[in-house]
Amino acid sequence: MAIPRLLKLSIMMTLLFAAMLYAQSSTGDTFNESSADNFFGVGGRAVGMSEAVTASVLDGTALLYNPAGLVRVKRPEFYGALSHERVKCVSNWLAAPGSRAATDDFTKTRLNSLSLTVPVPTYRGSLVLAFGVNRAKSFDRTYTFASGTVGIYTENALEQATGGVREWSAGAGMEISPHLAVGTTLIYYRGDEDYLWDYQSEGDFVSRHYIDEISSTYSGIGIRLGMIAEVNPYLTLGLTIDSPTRFRIKQDYSQVTIINGIRDESVGSYEYDLQHPFSFNAGAALRIATFTLEGDVGYTDWSQLEYKSEADKPNNKALQKYYSDAVQFRVGAEYVIPQYGVVLRGGFKHDPLPIAGTLLSNQIEKNRNSFSAGLGFLIDRIVMLDIAYARASYTLYDGGRDVSSKYTSDRVLLSVGYRI
Repeated sequence: MAIPRLLKLSIMMTLLFAAMLYAQSSTGDTFNESSADNFFGVGGRAVGMSEAVTASVLDGTALLYNPAGLVRVKRPEFYGALSHERVKCVSNWLAAPGSRAATDDFTKTRLNSLSLTVPVPTYRGSLVLAFGVNRAKSFDRTYTFASGTVGIYTENALEQATGGVREWSAGAGMEISPHLAVGTTLIYYRGDEDYLWDYQSEGDFVSRHYIDEISSTYSGIGIRLGMIAEVNPYLTLGLTIDSPTRFRIKQDYSQVTIINGIRDESVGSYEYDLQHPFSFNAGAALRIATFTLEGDVGYTDWSQLEYKSEADKPNNKALQKYYSDAVQFRVGAEYVIPQYGVVLRGGFKHDPLPIAGTLLSNQIEKNRNSFSAGLGFLIDRIVMLDIAYARASYTLYDGGRDVSSKYTSDRVLLSVGYRI
């Protein structure tokens, strides 16, 4: 998840870099790219297992998790999923332990996944095609801060963003031997984000009110390669590689400044190109009878983010200094009770924030982890109904203001797969 930060505002500098800067910290410019990280789980089965499905994915979500897994779909499948998420931020001003905590939250319900998977008759092996759209990244977040009163000085701020990126994709999985499958997904990324920063302060006989709004659109093209190998009847290995993707980002912004009741407003637009690095995922699934246990590792070096627009290339050093690489660990389990047509799931994910901690105002106090649980129900052997719940949390510390902010996300996913 991209990290919201309280900023020591400098209006003219923000306008100059409005396309890439959400704000400025007390230690200098901060480059906050929403499309970096912020992965949003897709599908009830996968989310119920904390997305540890690189080796064991078996439905239309294979377009996202490992296209080689499409070969496990033996009949035409229609698949759809909805997500409901509540994001929340609670900030405490540590300099005044008795002060009231500032809290903000909101909820969003959205289409999470929609796909069609079709096996193709073959003389030998298996060939499966799939087409779908998946909400792969979420920009939903909120941040709030209230300093209370220090002498005659007060500060209050609210930062919110909503939106995300969807993958419009076409993929294929193919068995090239009885125990080895490969696959590929061709992806068109398309998304949007609405961002708000509302800051007010009173003190030294000066009243300040800043309102920044940015509407962004994202587009890009990428490819995902996958492989699944059945080592023996009990052990399966999976691997995926996401190619570097160049995003085109277009932004329209407005900025309102009110100083002692005097209002000034500026509007404008900006476009730039941002290239994402390679992403890798590997998993191992152990299957004994109706019990499956999988462990996955994901790696992306976000310090390789790079502005490709000529006007923005001078900012690459600061951008890459702000971000770091991230190693993600996921563990998920699934137990099928065949006599009742019920599936039990659970999982844990260590999902570190991809920031280097170079800014005093943006220190990781507690890194991001999540837990999940899920249930599946097989109905009449043709319908699979899955429901999952996942809770993620992390805490950031603003050393400039001595503020600790805890962020939480509660997600519920409901998915249905129908196989003809």
